[in-house]
Amino acid sequence: MNMKEVGFPINIPERLPLRITPCPIVEAIFEIRFSSPEPWEVVPGLLYSQIKEKYPIQKKLPLADFPEEIRSREPAMRDLPLFQYHGTSYLVQLGPRCISLVTRPLDYSGWESILRELSWFMEKLKLADFVEETERIGVRYIDFFESNLFENFNLQIHIGENALISQPTEITTSFRLGLMSLRIKAANHAIYQTETGVRTGSILDMDAWFGALDADCFTDGLDRIEEAHTAIKGLFFGLMKPEFLDSLKPEYK
Repeated sequence: MNMKEVGFPINIPERLPLRITPCPIVEAIFEIRFSSPEPWEVVPGLLYSQIKEKYPIQKKLPLADFPEEIRSREPAMRDLPLFQYHGTSYLVQLGPRCISLVTRPLDYSGWESILRELSWFMEKLKLADFVEETERIGVRYIDFFESNLFENFNLQIHIGENALISQPTEITTSFRLGLMSLRIKAANHAIYQTETGVRTGSILDMDAWFGALDADCFTDGLDRIEEAHTAIKGLFFGLMKPEFLDSLKPEYK
C-alpha cells in the first residue's frame, strides 16, 4: 500500500506523531464480518468458553430481542452485534455475522497495547472454531473535538468560493487505496453523550476495510488490521492543519 500514490487526494506527512494531547479518540473498533456453519444459538457460548478469562461479563444487547426474521431482512441490522463481553480495558461485541474488539469510551490504550490484545483475541477466535469465511476486515476510529473541525482540518464544502465552516455541516466521502476501501465522515455540530453529561463539538469518523477477496482473518487478518490502522492514522494527520497539530503537543518517536 502506498498512500502517496498518484491521484490520492490527501498528502500524508513523512513523520506521524505517536500521540497527541488531549487524545481525541472516543472509540476504536476492530471488526471481522464472517459466515459460519454453526447455528447462531451456539455461537455466543463457543466464544465465551475461549475468552471468559479476560472477558467474564456477558451482556445481551437490546437488538437481541428482535425476532431473527426481522433482523435478517433489515440491511441496517444484519451486521450489528447482539452480545457484549466486558473486560478491563476492552469490549468484545458479537453478532451472527460480525465480531469486534472495541476500546472503552475515551480510554484509548495505544496501538501497541491494542495489537497485543488483538493477537490474543485472534488466537481465541480461531479456537472457538465458528468462523468459516471472512467477509470483511475493518478498522474504525471515532474522534471528538470540542472545537469546530472544519476550522482545523483541510476538509470542507464550498459553495462557490465560500467555505461552509460555521453552519451545521456534515461530510461523507470515500476513497480506494489499493485493495482497501476508506470512508471519512465529519460533522461540526455533533452531540456526544459521556458518563458525566452531554458534550457538543465535532466528530471525525474514519473507516478502512478489506473485502472478502482480499483478507482472511486467520492467515493475514492482523496484517490487514495493521494496514487499515496505518491508513487511518495517515489520513487523520494528513487532514489536520499544521498549526492545529502543534497545539496538541505532538510526541514523536
